[in-house]
Amino acid sequence: MNRGAYYKAKYGNKGFRGGGRGQKRSRDQHQQQEGFHHTKGNIEAFLRSIDGQGYGRYQSLENQVFTHPLYTLRFDKVQKDPFAPPSRMRIYVNRSIAGFPADLYADKETSTATSNYVLRRMSEELDKVRRYTNGGGFHDMKGGAIEISKPGQEILEQNSILIHEGNIEARLTFGLPGRGRTIASERAIEMLVHKLPGIVERSLLCQALDPDDLQNFVTCYRDQESLRKQLKAHDLVAFIPDGAILPRQSGISDLPMDPSQAAAFRSPDSLRTSITCQSKKKVSGMGIKCGVTMITGKSTLLSAIERGIYNHIPGDGREYLVCDPSLTRIRAEDGRSVEGTDISPFINNLPFGINTKKFSTANASGSTSMAANVQEMVEVGVRAMIYDEDTCATNFMIRDERMQMIVPKRNEPITPLIYKIRKLHQEKDISTILVVGSCGDYVDVSDNIIEMRNYEPIDITDHAKKIAAQYPRKLVDEGGDTYGSVTQRRLMIPAYTIEKRSVKAIHTVHFGYEHELSLSALENLTQKHQTQWIAAAIAYLKTSQQTKEDIKTLHQMIDILEKSLDGLVVSGTKPNTLRSPLDAVLQPHETVHGDFARPTRYQLAHAINRLRGIKVVE
Repeated sequence: MNRGAYYKAKYGNKGFRGGGRGQKRSRDQHQQQEGFHHTKGNIEAFLRSIDGQGYGRYQSLENQVFTHPLYTLRFDKVQKDPFAPPSRMRIYVNRSIAGFPADLYADKETSTATSNYVLRRMSEELDKVRRYTNGGGFHDMKGGAIEISKPGQEILEQNSILIHEGNIEARLTFGLPGRGRTIASERAIEMLVHKLPGIVERSLLCQALDPDDLQNFVTCYRDQESLRKQLKAHDLVAFIPDGAILPRQSGISDLPMDPSQAAAFRSPDSLRTSITCQSKKKVSGMGIKCGVTMITGKSTLLSAIERGIYNHIPGDGREYLVCDPSLTRIRAEDGRSVEGTDISPFINNLPFGINTKKFSTANASGSTSMAANVQEMVEVGVRAMIYDEDTCATNFMIRDERMQMIVPKRNEPITPLIYKIRKLHQEKDISTILVVGSCGDYVDVSDNIIEMRNYEPIDITDHAKKIAAQYPRKLVDEGGDTYGSVTQRRLMIPAYTIEKRSVKAIHTVHFGYEHELSLSALENLTQKHQTQWIAAAIAYLKTSQQTKEDIKTLHQMIDILEKSLDGLVVSGTKPNTLRSPLDAVLQPHETVHGDFARPTRYQLAHAINRLRGIKVVE
């Protein structure tokens, strides 16, 4: 007997029934204790009863719970018209039906991997369902699509699929169907009554999943976590495995290039190292040592390393490629705002006696923005930085010997990175990876030099050092005896951040109607859901700043939030609902949803630093 026949035989044709747990309670008790209205009859009968009525009748679904033999369906928020954002609903499957063994949610790592696998399965099942397109006219049919946050190539902590003690929750959106401003029940019935149960059965029940594929996914995730945790012990800042496929299909696709058309990565013998994963699998590949590493040739390697802060799905080509979780790209950002940042290690002697220890501007230049970017990341504890000379301000990177003679140091406000890069490592324990193709002076300050030739890495350190010795430069070290100072700033977040926010693109956040936050320089964001969480976290942090004494340093602010998130696990709340740690940043009036994915603490710091209107509190 197949699963469909089994459940039909067991439960008959009961379909959805209103109410759910606690059905014997009175309506008043239900409203008071559970926060939703008791529903009589099944969902199909209810939808048929309102067919053709005004769209507002859908509002009676809000906070209703319908029961099905496999799951409960809860409507958290119902759209007011067919042109509004889709309604939000949650599906909850009890552990006795979901059937996930305890070892698939035993700890946070395993639970993250399992829930991500289930998310991908449900996304695939939803993609198989016929998609409805909205007509262009007012009276054309609109709505009817059930959707879930779509995952990418990276495995992120997210809140669209949750697992707690074997119970599982899926957070979905559903465009309630309408024609003009009237209800179109037939389409709603087709999706909610006829298609949704099969989707749930094929994606949220463990017995429907390939056990070997699921276990491989979880093991791959955990092995990547263990590799990343071992980098420090091996004195590495990054690790690229042999056999990796680094090139992507195109500049607008994150999918791997066809292996038949791409050269598999192979480490040079001089840089090869082996690391044993948690599963006892031994992975060999190129280790990039802590210190200063210079890469010449294509920036494909740099782009891949930059994404090494994430774990990747099996088959991506970049699985087991890991880097220090704090690794951050530094680039020029002409026009960005800076508030109270100590840029004195790089910028001094500005006209009109401008104080560079507490530097503020609404319109930074390329070099000034890079100085601020470096200092802000040192401030929050970054241990690795990455640069591509194509996106850097030249005068921040180098000042050659001719310019040193033409413009004496006393008349030059900028101290280029080349004179600080060694001190960053020696004093701050910060490693640097640079892609450089035109500035040979960096050979003198680099520990390792790698040439990428036709996607093949070649260790040219000895060769490059010999040439540098043969043609020495007479640069005067303008970096001083020490790296310089770094200030821990207490930042007051602007009030506009608690206004209604909108994230329509991965690198842009709108607060209210007048304020925009640009994250265009945050190139290692991979999903809009990370941006949505960043925006919500900023609002959450602002609400915690009730008095001057509440205002912490940026490092403290983020540290408190991160420790709180790390200490939380998915938990049960009221009957048949779960709560994600990521939900902690939601405001009390905001509806629970599944549109969050967790960024790194350094990505959050990057965003806060670019809020126009932040103020330093003494």
